[in-house]
Amino acid sequence: MSRLLALLKKEFLEMVPPTIFFFAVFQVIVVLRTVMGSGLSISMVSTSAAFIGALIVGKSILIADALPLFRWFSRKRLIFNVIWRVCLYLVFVLAFQLLEELIPLIRKYDSIREALANFSEEGDWPVFWATHLFLAVFLSLYSFITALISLTGQDRVKAAMFGRSVGG
Repeated sequence: MSRLLALLKKEFLEMVPPTIFFFAVFQVIVVLRTVMGSGLSISMVSTSAAFIGALIVGKSILIADALPLFRWFSRKRLIFNVIWRVCLYLVFVLAFQLLEELIPLIRKYDSIREALANFSEEGDWPVFWATHLFLAVFLSLYSFITALISLTGQDRVKAAMFGRSVGG
């Protein structure tokens, strides 16, 4: 039982940083979508959706990082590894964004075929692509930061950010 708890604790602690990072990102996206839609208020539902989205992205990143595909460029220069990861993350994000657009249409038309037929006309594509571009920037930032942390060491980064001098 203690091994199970240790595993759960390890998984939870690994999931916390990307979840917090992407919760902040999704909150900014909620504000941007509200402003782009000429809305004047942010509902609790959108804040909850941002939190759930951050949890999903946090766990998705950990699962994706465990796949052999994500380690193809791990022995190359850091920039190649970061660019590779960003490209793969963006493919996953694009798939989830398309599903996010498609699911309400499936409910509206009660048919996947009808939803797909009306998909291109009913989507808010400027907002969709603006959101994807925003996520691309922050996925790049996240990938770069995590690569630098893995290169320099988590303890050194913590010491530099929150206390103790790095050299001593």
